[in-house]
Amino acid sequence: MKKSNQQSLLTYWTTRYLMTLLIGLLVIAIVSALWIRKTTVENRLKLTHVVAQEVADRIVTSEGKILIAPVLKDVVEERSKFLQLDQPPLTYVIDTEGNVLSDKDNFRHPSKPQLQRIPPSFLKEREMEINLEGNTDEKAFSISEPIKAGDDIIGYVVMITLEKNLAKVQHEYRLLAIMLISLALLGWFVIYYLSRKLSAPISEVAQAARQVSEGNYEIDIKHKAKEEEIHELVASFKQMAEKLQNLEQMRSELLAGVTHDLKTPVTSISGLIQAVKDEVVSEEEAKEFLDISLKEVDRLQKMIGDLLDFNSFSAGAIPIRKERVNITELIEEITEQWQKTQVDHTFDFTLEVPNEPVHTYVDPLRIQQILINLFNNGKQALDGEEKRLTVRLLEKSDIVQIEVEDTGSGIPEKERSLIFERFFRGENKKLKVRGLGLGLPFSRMLAKAHGGDLLLKESSSKGTIFLVEFPLVKSNW
Repeated sequence: MKKSNQQSLLTYWTTRYLMTLLIGLLVIAIVSALWIRKTTVENRLKLTHVVAQEVADRIVTSEGKILIAPVLKDVVEERSKFLQLDQPPLTYVIDTEGNVLSDKDNFRHPSKPQLQRIPPSFLKEREMEINLEGNTDEKAFSISEPIKAGDDIIGYVVMITLEKNLAKVQHEYRLLAIMLISLALLGWFVIYYLSRKLSAPISEVAQAARQVSEGNYEIDIKHKAKEEEIHELVASFKQMAEKLQNLEQMRSELLAGVTHDLKTPVTSISGLIQAVKDEVVSEEEAKEFLDISLKEVDRLQKMIGDLLDFNSFSAGAIPIRKERVNITELIEEITEQWQKTQVDHTFDFTLEVPNEPVHTYVDPLRIQQILINLFNNGKQALDGEEKRLTVRLLEKSDIVQIEVEDTGSGIPEKERSLIFERFFRGENKKLKVRGLGLGLPFSRMLAKAHGGDLLLKESSSKGTIFLVEFPLVKSNW
């Protein structure tokens, strides 16, 4: 046998759910990192404006002139620590003409990028993204704040910071990583728990199915599922196992019953004919023995015919030949013929049909087979003082219904769901009538072939009603 590549339900769903979760968390991590970077740059630029404004306020004298003190370098470096920048921003003091007023030792550091010239746009834009000369890939942000003497602008403080310096974040990324790892672990645990909870009853059903396939129908599924679908699966499987067990029991009983039913007439015929052959009986007794043998042959032929008809119809070998008929007249003819063949007339037979004829398309022969089988079953069920068999023809909007009611003791409740199973015979019927248990299943197949059905309408201690229905096909005759 080839090695199976199948995985367990737990492994299959846990792996796929976990992969989906990790992909989702990765997308969240990328989006969150970009958002943190963007927000950090924006916040630090806002704070840089505050620092630049502080520098602008400090370098203006009371006479309205710009005076750059050496202490301002320390102010910028101190504020850079507050901004959590690895390097202080490159700071310039510019007059209104764009001339740099600050010297290199006051604000600039040799390790910082050097700006060769101040673009005129710095005088108009308070914040802009620039590329440093000599390195087009090195992006930086420039902010400017005006230096005012009263209401007059006498210069600008310009601060330039590399983008990578502004966007450098450690703490927020660590928090994001801790959060995502925690979510991944929690998600994996939840996925594993739910997958295990889901797979447990299914695994138990699979084990029970293997037991059933090996012929062991005594299964015990202990898992109590709260999920509706899982509960229905477990309940349906239990019902299936019980039904299979009943069918297996029926099959065993069938083999025994069929063997007995076929063997008994053969044994009787053999014994009777042997007695006649050996001339151990008188001439009158010999004729009687031969009559009994013929009756047994007829019964044997009927049982074999039932088996052949059922198997042929199951295989689709028996066609349905529908024709236009007056169903009212057809039922009257069938009931009249059936009554004439009955030796026992100790019961009442009633036929109720509409006053107006009912026309439709059916196969008369198949309808006769269905009704005669129901008549025979109804007669066999009659017991007690009041023995009555009633047949009703009902016409409704789009269907024709035929009810066959008997006044027997009814069908036991536990047998009602099995009466249309092939070869099933009730406990009480086994003792009264020999047969194969194919009458009702065969009749139902004939009814379904007409587009209708054969149903057990109701059954109680007062009697049983079977219902045959098929579509009413109307046309302009």
